Amino acid sequence: MSRKKVTSKDVAKAAGVSQATVSYVLNNVEEAKISVETQQRVLQVARELGYTPNVVARSLVQGRSNNIGVVLFHPHEQIFIDSWMPNILTGLSSVIQRYGYRLLVEQVNDKQRYESIINLLHSHEVAGLVVQATLGKEFISTELINQGVPVVIVGSLSEHIHYSVSSDNLTGVQTIINHLIGLGHQRIACISYAPEGTVEHTTQRLTTYYETLEKAGISPDPSLVRFGAFDPLTGYEAMRDLLRQKPRPTAVFGMNDTMAIGALAAIQEAGLRVPEDIAVVGFDDDRWSAFTTPPLTTIRESQREIGQSAGEMLIDLLNDIEPATPNLQLPTQLIVRRSCGAYLSQHT
Repeated sequence: MSRKKVTSKDVAKAAGVSQATVSYVLNNVEEAKISVETQQRVLQVARELGYTPNVVARSLVQGRSNNIGVVLFHPHEQIFIDSWMPNILTGLSSVIQRYGYRLLVEQVNDKQRYESIINLLHSHEVAGLVVQATLGKEFISTELINQGVPVVIVGSLSEHIHYSVSSDNLTGVQTIINHLIGLGHQRIACISYAPEGTVEHTTQRLTTYYETLEKAGISPDPSLVRFGAFDPLTGYEAMRDLLRQKPRPTAVFGMNDTMAIGALAAIQEAGLRVPEDIAVVGFDDDRWSAFTTPPLTTIRESQREIGQSAGEMLIDLLNDIEPATPNLQLPTQLIVRRSCGAYLSQHT
């Protein structure tokens, strides 16, 4: 027998207030001037009874949609190969659901799909947008912010959109390269996770890789750079090509963990040892990076925290609150495991 759905009338009866009061409290109607004590009692009763508000009715009360749009300017099969975007969506969802909103995800990789996003805004189907734009920055324009809908960028900055959450990934690149230099490596290869010139992130990380080597007195060698294409197979193939170099690199920096894991497979298939023959490091600290053979040294990004912070920023904007830090950069952290050799030297 199915359990009867709890209604706002049930909450009102249990809390000893009117149904209108319940509606005002659950919809944050400040003009109703409900006392703090009454608000707390209504919220506690709603939690105890397991009351779930009718989001359609709530949207009518608030005069705006209960949907938050998430726009992925990236081919679908690429954005979900690793855990970067799923982790961000998990963090974002945990926040917006707490405020009674739902996610509406749209993927864009051409002008026609971009126009569908503008139509979505015109139709008022979303209250706000979270935009992932490591690719497709040519689509981001003032059109997105001229619709009266708050917009937050995740993962990068935009000249048009003034609110963003990202990680301090360039400091992360400096940290991981300096870590390898500190271990005595001079020939440090790099495998980008995207084809050359297609993603601004990779161009910035590659520039930082070169600059960090130069600051350490090491002449950058472009022949030690390869470009993958998101899939671990391309990291594997890039590493196989690097192994043909004479002399071969003594260390390799996978610009994300997906490339590093592909590189690990290629090195071991060639009969070489990691880290004794070639050290391998990555970036992101994906959930499987601690379980590779050997476990992968990497830079940890707080991906769920990026999503959570983007959600909180968007909720503030929806409530006409100016975020304390409009362009928030979260710190990264070096995670030392066995693949770089430092762990072995410290524990022998």
